[in-house]
Amino acid sequence: MLKTITLALSCLLAGLMVCTHAQAIELSKEPKLQAIADQLIAEKHYTQAELDRIFSQADIQQSVLDAMQNPAEYKFTWGKYRKIFLQDDRIQQGVDFWLAHQAVLEAAEQEYGVPISVIVAIIGVESKFGKYKGKHKVLDSLSTLVVGFPRRSKFFAKELKEFLILTKENELQAPEILGSYAGAVGFPQFISSSYRNYAVDYSGDGKTDLINQPSDAIGSIANYFIKNGWKPGEPVTSVAYTTVEGSIAALANRKRKTLYTAQSLRDKGAPLSLSIQDDEKLNVLMLDANEVVTEPKGSNRYVVRAGDTACQIAEDSNVSCAALIKLNNLDSKGRIYRGQRLKLPTSEFAVAKDSKSKLASTGTSKWQVASSDSGAIEEDTVQERYFFTHRNFYAITQYNHSVLYAMAVHDLSQAIAQAKRAR
Repeated sequence: MLKTITLALSCLLAGLMVCTHAQAIELSKEPKLQAIADQLIAEKHYTQAELDRIFSQADIQQSVLDAMQNPAEYKFTWGKYRKIFLQDDRIQQGVDFWLAHQAVLEAAEQEYGVPISVIVAIIGVESKFGKYKGKHKVLDSLSTLVVGFPRRSKFFAKELKEFLILTKENELQAPEILGSYAGAVGFPQFISSSYRNYAVDYSGDGKTDLINQPSDAIGSIANYFIKNGWKPGEPVTSVAYTTVEGSIAALANRKRKTLYTAQSLRDKGAPLSLSIQDDEKLNVLMLDANEVVTEPKGSNRYVVRAGDTACQIAEDSNVSCAALIKLNNLDSKGRIYRGQRLKLPTSEFAVAKDSKSKLASTGTSKWQVASSDSGAIEEDTVQERYFFTHRNFYAITQYNHSVLYAMAVHDLSQAIAQAKRAR
């Protein structure tokens, strides 16, 4: 009783901060989790007693919900995001991993048509070649996201079911498996559905083990890509162009598919290689080192870009500036910083505009930082770069839906291949 009172007082004293303690799960009191259990029982994977025992060892983790609200692909600029992965130590570790597993990598490239450098880069980005496979209990993470993350609850419910089937099929102890805050595991950080659908026993030892067996991870990544749109022998993207024709720049977008033929782009002045067939499909992508990628359309969140002001965001979103400030606990001046994720007001505030607000747009360019105290960090000196991206670029986005991720994988693959040649 004393412990409960102390915990409650701690949460109260924290004010608006969320109390971050874990909450043990009682399956019968969580309808969403019990619904998954009912499916597993109906399909003869588990009994109710087995699932009660498993979930009694799980906890709701606030740290998982906090991490889901702030993914690096939205939090960081492209310049900062790229630097996370293009560090010298990661590149050299990539060369070491390549040399240590060269025979398996060559076999996978030969069988599946996915370049060694791309397979190695995926493992480098996902787990730093197996050094960081995750510190969260996967059962905790997925249960937490089913219960506490409504926007993607159905997705994580599916993954939790897949995870429990996966662990049963492979005779693993579900409460003991560690992974990412989103439930991904092993060298390649596969989510459970990908593990069950694409993992292969490439070591030939009779088990498909992505957690401890790098050979299985290598073959599984290659298999994943070939089944998700990878075209052997085709490029990923063009080189970077600092400038392109205005008619080409106007086509730049962040859609995850190829939209144009090479011929249509050539007709508008695109400097495409002659090796690209006229009917090949490509897209036009622009990346700026200081640009933050905003939330998808329809989201109730907004990622602050350089030069934004609170009232400008509110006006563009057709909501009240005062409500935006209050909802996000901003100070009286509405100060925001680049990369900050703001909640957008809804319901009674949805159509209100605050014409009386003391704040106003600075009139600065959206590519500039509004003020020196905005919390912005100087990034890369490289600004706009244009790329002609191929189908294989978008095959990488099947692994992670961010175009920043796909470009980081590509750049790391190129850097590792170059470093290996120089070794």
